[in-house]
Amino acid sequence: MLRLPTTLLSALALMGLVTLAACQTTAVPPPVAPVSPLPVRFLLSFDDGPSGSLDNNTTAHILDTLAHNRWQNGIKAIFFVQTRHYAGGGTPIGQQLMRRIYREGHLLALHTATRQGHINHTRMPLAQLDRTLENGIEDIRHISGDVPAFVRPPFWAYNAATLARYQAHGLTMLLDDITIRDGKVKGYTSNPHARAHIRADLERAARRVQAGEIMAVSGYIPLVMTMHDTNPTTAHDLESYLGMLLEEARRAGFVVDRAPFISPRAELVRVANVRGQRPAYAGTTDSHNYR
Repeated sequence: MLRLPTTLLSALALMGLVTLAACQTTAVPPPVAPVSPLPVRFLLSFDDGPSGSLDNNTTAHILDTLAHNRWQNGIKAIFFVQTRHYAGGGTPIGQQLMRRIYREGHLLALHTATRQGHINHTRMPLAQLDRTLENGIEDIRHISGDVPAFVRPPFWAYNAATLARYQAHGLTMLLDDITIRDGKVKGYTSNPHARAHIRADLERAARRVQAGEIMAVSGYIPLVMTMHDTNPTTAHDLESYLGMLLEEARRAGFVVDRAPFISPRAELVRVANVRGQRPAYAGTTDSHNYR
């Protein structure tokens, strides 16, 4: 019986292990099952603006990127604005930017109409909430000539009483499916986990589509994404974030439409009405989803 030297056996074993390891590291993961045969399109929305900064204005930069980028030129978005914020919509620059937002075909919607910005609607006396809604509606009507149709509550906090007040003022609450969680917190604006947030939210959205909780509109699946146009990192990296969104959507099993971002303004309104009025989408219990 032929006996191989121990050193040769060791060498052969080592080679086998190396070969096995190489095969393991180059293995191709199984394809993700398609979420739906219908393509997905994204409704982009921005909260907290406009910026009132004179230099390096983040809202202006975002408008420039939406108009010209590598993925789809002329993207339109919904801007949930703070019409009277002392450092934003209440400044001359903020007023000019809201006029520009509307002039360039985007949609103005209400976030707040108080000088200090975010005040939790669920903690406001209803009479005060009514006044702020009336003020915000009038502010946007004065700027655009149109009465706003949509609201997004500060801190995403709502309950049955606030939903009833929105409805009484002709406002539909619109939340979202995807966010990069870029709301400014304690002065920090960087967002190293943006891709992970996008991936997790898309996987969750895929499960909701398969469960029949997100319905198709005009032959496509509409998903709502939120960012904050007052965040300098978001303004600087917006084009990259849009690319991440498209990449991660494909990895989650979505078929991405050839025109992945919903436009024009009339289509934004139609989709927002459908998504905002879904009972499972806008519940009737307190929600404190700090985005």
